[in-house]
Amino acid sequence: MGMDWLKWLLGLGVMSLVVIVGLKQLSCQAAKPTMQLLWVWWEAEKPAATNFPQPERNPFAPLNEREAAVLSEGRWIGITGKYAETPFLEYEVTVPQTADYHFFVRKFWKHGPFRWRFDNQQWQEVPHEVSLLDEEELRTFIVANWIYAGQVRLTAGKHRLRIEQIGKEGAAAYDCFLLINRLWIPKGKLKPNERAQVNVAGWSTFDPDSDNFAPSPIDLRSLNEKFAGEKGFIAVKGDQFVHSKTGEPVRFWGVNAGPDIVRLPKPFVDYLARHLAKLGVNIVRIHGRVWRGDNIRQVDTDYLDRLFYFITAMKRQGIYTGLSIYFPLWLRMSEQRDGFAGYKDQHPFALLFFNREFQDIYKGWWRTLLTTPNPYTGLSLRNEPAVAYVELVNEDSYLFWTFNYDAVPAPQMELLEREFGEWLERKYGSLEKALQEWDNRKHQRDDFAQKQVGFLHLWEIFNQRDKRCQDTAEFLAKHQRDFFAEMTRFIKSELGYKGLVVCSNWITADERTLGPLDKWSNLVGDFMDRHGYFGGVHKGERAGWAISVGDLYSDLSALTLPQREKAFSLPIMDICYNGKPSIISEINWTPPNRFRAEFPVLCAAYGALQGSDGFFFFALAGPFWQRTLSKFAIQTPTVMGQFPATALLFRKGLVRTANEVVKVEAKLADLFALKGVPVRAPVNLDELRAKDIPEGGRLKSEQIEAIDPMSFFVGRVTLNITEQGGLSEMADLSRFIDRSGQVVKSATGELTWDYGRGIVTINATKAQGAVGFLKRAGRIELSDVAIEVDAEYASVLIVSLDDLPIRTSRKVLVQVVTEETNNGWQVELSDGLMKIVALGGAPLLVKNAVGRIAFRRPDAGRCKVTALDGNGYPLKTIGTASNFSLLPDTLYYLVTP
Repeated sequence: MGMDWLKWLLGLGVMSLVVIVGLKQLSCQAAKPTMQLLWVWWEAEKPAATNFPQPERNPFAPLNEREAAVLSEGRWIGITGKYAETPFLEYEVTVPQTADYHFFVRKFWKHGPFRWRFDNQQWQEVPHEVSLLDEEELRTFIVANWIYAGQVRLTAGKHRLRIEQIGKEGAAAYDCFLLINRLWIPKGKLKPNERAQVNVAGWSTFDPDSDNFAPSPIDLRSLNEKFAGEKGFIAVKGDQFVHSKTGEPVRFWGVNAGPDIVRLPKPFVDYLARHLAKLGVNIVRIHGRVWRGDNIRQVDTDYLDRLFYFITAMKRQGIYTGLSIYFPLWLRMSEQRDGFAGYKDQHPFALLFFNREFQDIYKGWWRTLLTTPNPYTGLSLRNEPAVAYVELVNEDSYLFWTFNYDAVPAPQMELLEREFGEWLERKYGSLEKALQEWDNRKHQRDDFAQKQVGFLHLWEIFNQRDKRCQDTAEFLAKHQRDFFAEMTRFIKSELGYKGLVVCSNWITADERTLGPLDKWSNLVGDFMDRHGYFGGVHKGERAGWAISVGDLYSDLSALTLPQREKAFSLPIMDICYNGKPSIISEINWTPPNRFRAEFPVLCAAYGALQGSDGFFFFALAGPFWQRTLSKFAIQTPTVMGQFPATALLFRKGLVRTANEVVKVEAKLADLFALKGVPVRAPVNLDELRAKDIPEGGRLKSEQIEAIDPMSFFVGRVTLNITEQGGLSEMADLSRFIDRSGQVVKSATGELTWDYGRGIVTINATKAQGAVGFLKRAGRIELSDVAIEVDAEYASVLIVSLDDLPIRTSRKVLVQVVTEETNNGWQVELSDGLMKIVALGGAPLLVKNAVGRIAFRRPDAGRCKVTALDGNGYPLKTIGTASNFSLLPDTLYYLVTP
């Protein structure tokens, strides 16, 4: 997901000059704890020589004061259109000392690939596909981004920099430049010696500096192996992932990384890997295409090298990787360019499942990816235990709405129609007999002379469910399953990959009847996967992938179990299929939404309760903390800022996994007959009534019409699909669900979901806390701690860091977060929704926390409380654990004897 495909519209180029030299002693991320910081900053719009238009003729010039405020000194230099001669810029730059410098450029997105050199040194090139280190928007489609251009050694004194555009047309614009002798976190127009100055009542800035990774109480690097794969390949044992050498179970707390993250310069990849390990991450799903943009039959060798390095860097920090390389939305097929009949710049939905030529291309991608030796390890990825799994297809299915005659061109659909005809002949003996079984129901695409049988629309299949509908659904499910089985065989047996294979992760057009068939087709893989997103209304031209001025939206908390069309279903509600491990490889509570602090807490607590095996937060935006909110932001205080406690809770099982409370047994023949099963069926809470079950009793199969969605908050829910079927059972949930009081408790007694007030509490021996509308609750009394928060909405999580009960632990983390927003964010009410008036910008602001926390342990009065900064380093002692006040700008506190 992203906005790359839209920004082709624009084109430009150039920059400015103002030299600022900084010499300062600062801590840094390099080998020494302190070193002399050297930097030179100059403005792009002040070149010594250029053939760019003057800055006032820049086609991307700011249109008002707000836009100008985004830029360094309020201006930049740019160009667009076709070039009669190569556009260039030259600058005189004075360097304070001889040193190796990193060269950073603030420019207009990826537009304007260029080459650069100082004096007569070798040219260095910045291609179009360069990773963006930050982003600040002037207006829609006009943004300023820092990029890393490379390294250069310069002697003290004056040097001449020349920049030349690559290509003969397009957009380019430049704001400013920086030479600096250390890894640096770009912060918009702020120079290395400047910090954001914001004064907003009731809010504090969240803008940590780069981390030097000194010892820190929140550093979870020790949870990971010395290197990923140290204990062997990841394997499956029952419904868990395990290390193959030791048999130890492992849960995954992960993130998604797209091609821009993979393409980060190596120093930034190294930094990111260490940063993620510190926060408790032990897997990254690498999600992006590997083929060349101009030739789908060839792998992009430059990207492959960067991918190899990325995997290696993560491995060094004990972080596994998963590989997701195919999503139909990454490709637009053209008959003339790609050779597939009927395609006219269309996404190839479903094509991979049946077109043999396309399957051969797809196999070629995997063959190159898995068998080419990694130059940074000497191992091919098929022998690399750090690659935990590979994913066959992202978000595509025969049983989703994209399978239709508009999306799949007729010349391609004919291939599948003939396979359908052959399948029917094998089943019935002839197509004529099949038609008789269908009560002579025909389709306009039927051509029995050519052995072609047309496909009914999915809506007809799950609504009408007659014999033709049943046969169509059975064929599609079996055909999809056969594809997954063949590709799993190819990757494991033919290519020799030793890790796990997962098939896909998509939803269907109908969860009750088609959903189980899709899951059955996926059961040939080693484990199950799904995706889930939560949020309120978001309307706007780009609302699917961006946040824009003029958008309409609503804030929404999952904690009140909001009903859409009198039903609810949340991404964290996990079903264990056929005893296989289960992950959710994409999950987010997407902005704009002020109620995001619940997101990682619910994943960790209820994921642990249900025995989920992995969460992958979608998606990384860069190597550092984000300074503004984006559509899929996770590198923010409310999400990754809560990773230290939530990752620890989930991975270490500080909340216990419950026993099975719902067991559904489905007979495969019934699924083919479109009888369906109650797969996480959204239920109207107003109509749902407690079952009349004796204390300790269990409901039998014929009585289970729908899985009560509350059961996911009580314990584990399983569904088995077999040839023979079996007896379904459901525990007496009335012992745990109080519908009149609007409270549901876990079977373990450790979790309570008060959906009437919108509060979840955690009360385990090693993890306690509360999230939601805490001001409504007043003082929350837990086993070892009392929480009193005056903020309307907040998350407070207390975890033991030394694996001892909180009552006796010698190292306890208290983690507190409220709400976050952009600096300058403005909205107004419009027809019951919020209308975005101004996006604002950096830095991110966090609503001040107000309240008190009191530990109830014998030595509470002797335990000191130390406030930590955004990177987890001590700031000051603020009192004792017996009763201390929260600070307005602090996420982390350490409690020690």
